[in-house]
Amino acid sequence: MHIDFVALSEQATSEGLDALFAEAARLATMEEVVSAGVIEAEADSDFELAFLFVLRDFAAIETFGTSPMYSRFLQGYVAPVLRLLAGADVRLEGDMPPIAGRAACLALAADDETYDWEVSDALNGWRRGILTAGSVVGMAMGERQRFRGVGLAFGDEPLTPAKVGGERFTSTLVTGKAWSLR
Repeated sequence: MHIDFVALSEQATSEGLDALFAEAARLATMEEVVSAGVIEAEADSDFELAFLFVLRDFAAIETFGTSPMYSRFLQGYVAPVLRLLAGADVRLEGDMPPIAGRAACLALAADDETYDWEVSDALNGWRRGILTAGSVVGMAMGERQRFRGVGLAFGDEPLTPAKVGGERFTSTLVTGKAWSLR
């Protein structure tokens, strides 16, 4: 899975956002993309948008990330509304639940001395605390990523999970409305 977290600039317009969502929906039609969706944040989120692209396999990450379509998405549609961008490539530890309704996405950053099992334990603890059947976690693929792992949860009611913190982790949380792009 590839995730793009987008913090919007003050100059972002509704027309710019409509064009951004339309272009993201075009990305969802790529052969490498199995499913795609977006979370539009509500109060107390670190980013206003999280674009979720579930890819068919490990090799699809490079194909997707280097495609002219994805470059056009970032340069032509994200950049004009952008204040801050962060991304993550993760291998999901289970099946991706349906993207719809309400969602929460937690991304964890940790120092190099933190073991993957510690990140996985923290994400799974967060996931169990949400009490929704539609959830999954994933660990970072490759080196040099800001985020070491991601947790996703979907439900019919608003989700209000807490961030995971402490000495070991820095959390990024996006909660709000979610819908499928495909």
